[in-house]
Amino acid sequence: ASRTFNTMTNNRLSPRTVAALNHLRRLKPLDGYAAESYSYFGKNLIRLKRRNIPLKDEGFLDICLINSRVIGIQILTSSGSVGRGVVLVNEDGTPCTKGDAPLTVNMVDALTANNNSASEASSTRRNSSSSAAAYNAPPTNNNLLSNIDNENLLQYGIMGLAALVVLKIVVNALSNLAFLLLPLLYFYASSNCPNSESFDAKKELKRVMRGAHLPEQQQPKGWLEQKLNRLAASVSTELATSLGYEVRMTDYFGVARMSAVKVPVAGCEFYWIGIVNRWQYIGQRELRNNND
Repeated sequence: ASRTFNTMTNNRLSPRTVAALNHLRRLKPLDGYAAESYSYFGKNLIRLKRRNIPLKDEGFLDICLINSRVIGIQILTSSGSVGRGVVLVNEDGTPCTKGDAPLTVNMVDALTANNNSASEASSTRRNSSSSAAAYNAPPTNNNLLSNIDNENLLQYGIMGLAALVVLKIVVNALSNLAFLLLPLLYFYASSNCPNSESFDAKKELKRVMRGAHLPEQQQPKGWLEQKLNRLAASVSTELATSLGYEVRMTDYFGVARMSAVKVPVAGCEFYWIGIVNRWQYIGQRELRNNND
């Protein structure tokens, strides 16, 4: 015999089947429960499917929910008030795997139970929506922090304020100390400023010629190399200064002096700064003409 299948929508199912499906979908939303109808020898039968797989090969006249169990009705009395069927889904929403022992069902009670289930499902959906809205709504309670959190925040605030006060005190103390030390530093620098007579132009030129101001990596390594370097620097200095050189001194407030040595033969002018009892070479420049 041919069978015509049709997956029924809720508006084409009986109230008992709709209530049973609502219960299963609420209990197991990921199990994909659905009802499928087909015609067999002139009878409209319903088959319950889970994840597109029928729970039973046979169809049922109706599907109802009684005591949280989904039951497939196989036989109905002529009045439709009493039926016999088998359990399809247990109370926990899992398919029934036990034997197909028939049950006698009072369809009037089943209808009442199904209507209550539908109402409960609707109420549950409303409550879920209300709970979700309440969860997503911004909190209206002003007590956002507990007393412990408030105490911790107060302690952190006091500690931060104390740290700022200490930092300000330290900065002020250093500023005052700097003002107090400035005259002492000036006195120390002025009392230890090298005089003009302490500058030996030829000696300082020899030091420059042999590269004493260069980094240690560029200094001669071996003893022989150092001796040859000193000899070359002495010869170069003597040749450069043989025709004369000029020394100029510039005083800076009595705390430092700058010495400029012009060597016309070398075509350069060399500069040193004298401070704290020593002369430090700072650089040189080329002379464009004798008038520089």
